[in-house]
Amino acid sequence: MVFLSPLSVFASLFLGLVATAKFVDVKTNEDGVAYHNITVSEGAYSPDGGRERLVYFINDEFASHVVGVDEGAMLHIQIKSEISSPFTLHSHGIYQRESVWMDGVPGVTQKPIMPEETFTYKFKVDQSGMYHMHSHYKALQDDGLYMGLLVRPSISKEKPFAQISPDDEDLISKAEQNAYAILLADYRRYTSSELQKVWDDTHIEPVCANAILFNGQGSAVCPPRAEINAMSAGANLSSQGCRWPDDPFVNMFPDIGKPEAVPLEIYECDTSAVNSPLYSIEVNKTDGWAVFDFVNAGGLWQLTVSVDEHPMWISAIDGEYVNVTEPVDSFAIQAGSRFQAAIKLDGNPGDAFNIHAAAHSSVQMITGYAILQYASDASGVMAKLVSPADGYPALANSTAYISYNGESLTTSDGLRANATTFDPSGPQAAPFIASVPPPSDEVTQTFIYCTIGRPNATHYAMNGTGMQPSMYEDSNPLIWQSVYQRFLNGTTNDSIANAHSIEVIDKLNSTVDLIISVPFHNSPQHPIHKHLNKFWVIGMGTGVWNWSSVAEAAKDTPESFNFVNPPVRDGFNTPETFDADGAWLALRYVTDTAGPSALHCHLSQHLGGGMLSVALQDMNDLKLPSEYDQPR
Repeated sequence: MVFLSPLSVFASLFLGLVATAKFVDVKTNEDGVAYHNITVSEGAYSPDGGRERLVYFINDEFASHVVGVDEGAMLHIQIKSEISSPFTLHSHGIYQRESVWMDGVPGVTQKPIMPEETFTYKFKVDQSGMYHMHSHYKALQDDGLYMGLLVRPSISKEKPFAQISPDDEDLISKAEQNAYAILLADYRRYTSSELQKVWDDTHIEPVCANAILFNGQGSAVCPPRAEINAMSAGANLSSQGCRWPDDPFVNMFPDIGKPEAVPLEIYECDTSAVNSPLYSIEVNKTDGWAVFDFVNAGGLWQLTVSVDEHPMWISAIDGEYVNVTEPVDSFAIQAGSRFQAAIKLDGNPGDAFNIHAAAHSSVQMITGYAILQYASDASGVMAKLVSPADGYPALANSTAYISYNGESLTTSDGLRANATTFDPSGPQAAPFIASVPPPSDEVTQTFIYCTIGRPNATHYAMNGTGMQPSMYEDSNPLIWQSVYQRFLNGTTNDSIANAHSIEVIDKLNSTVDLIISVPFHNSPQHPIHKHLNKFWVIGMGTGVWNWSSVAEAAKDTPESFNFVNPPVRDGFNTPETFDADGAWLALRYVTDTAGPSALHCHLSQHLGGGMLSVALQDMNDLKLPSEYDQPR
């Protein structure tokens, strides 16, 4: 077991409020290859001022390592494991068109990396924008096993910045080349394995975060009880802003749930951790603009992000430029997604402003904070940070657009105009470069996941049964012919086959529709992530999905579909079902890569509970290099 040195821990906690992500600019050599080495280690640490617990580090850095690389480079990342658990690293959002065996899913595209082993991921980065690499083994991502991957766009790539400001297009482009990478994550003071045991023992899923981190740094926030009560809409919330384990929203299987056995420490706020230093980003007014690349690397909550007194132009989502025309005051970023936001630097030298990341959830209200700090001028004057109330860390005296529970503020709250938020399916979410999906008459297969949800107290499923990690993570991977051939032949009868989570697509370049149907009232949103390529978000609606195809549904409810300029994403939320008996999401994609492609909910406990399926795409044309094939 390797521990972070005391000096490194001290430095990361106390080197001052102004910090940067651990950005490593990886140069591309004359052969077009960019090399980077990382060591994954483990140790006891606290990023939020609370009690220490086991976490994972990348090159002795907690949840803050970011690699920058040029679009078009062949990236080689050599990984040395010095941790006690197996793991893999999935390059979230990377197509892997010529390297599907590098997708990093244990039991699907590779065997796990074992303790003391070294493994090198090699893949071409033929995309641009913000991505991240994270563990796909159990829920180790929730223990800090992730890093950022920022791909600088080629100079020739067409960008939407003239739509933001024709006069400042070059300044915004320059800001993008020097973008600030921000890895957001919810953090809990129990390890992922400890929380899994709580869930298994009590039949109550533990859903309560202790802090929201910015690049691995944050503070506990314990608002006064009166403030929590005022925002709780009558719910009985803990000091951490969470519904208690006996609440029907949490104890969903009351006949077998054991709320009295759930550790109450999970739900209580640690007031001694409130003054932990916040992450701070220093900007210079003379630059004119700044570009932030946000990633939600957490596994629990969607986060609503806002920067006080700084409207944001959302210019890219999931690495795709979008049709930005107007600024917004906040946006919601689901687990696994990436948002690029440009802001105009119109503050004064020395000014400070709060950056908010608030959980968007019906079972917890919590906000994490960071500081946007303007560099001082010759006077040396800097804004002073002061705690606004008991239970809050020291913050800037700036005007917020959102409340502690993530709700947009209005003129009745003292704003000059009602705060605006980004519409993830609206006109500004459409691709900047037009991308029209294939027509419905070209669809060759439709997969309807009609019972997505929770079949029992400790399982989740894409199809009513569930493909739990114990069925595949430590097994021979599906990418090996000895494993996948049984599914192509229909001759297997093992636990994976009986989970009904393996689909077969015979031909490459097939147009496929995925229908994600959530048939339950009060179901949470599920951030559905597709591996190997992006999809068009062609439709969504409330109620029960009662059709055999998109074409049939579009005849009955044409207003529910967009075949002209739908969003292009690799992750998207199912609609909320609080006011309806179910909801559905319609996705369309083209199978442009031969190999196994995972589709799953990106909430860690939902994926760990079995909410995953795998499409075996044109496996007969897969050419697996011998070094990654099954040993003979």
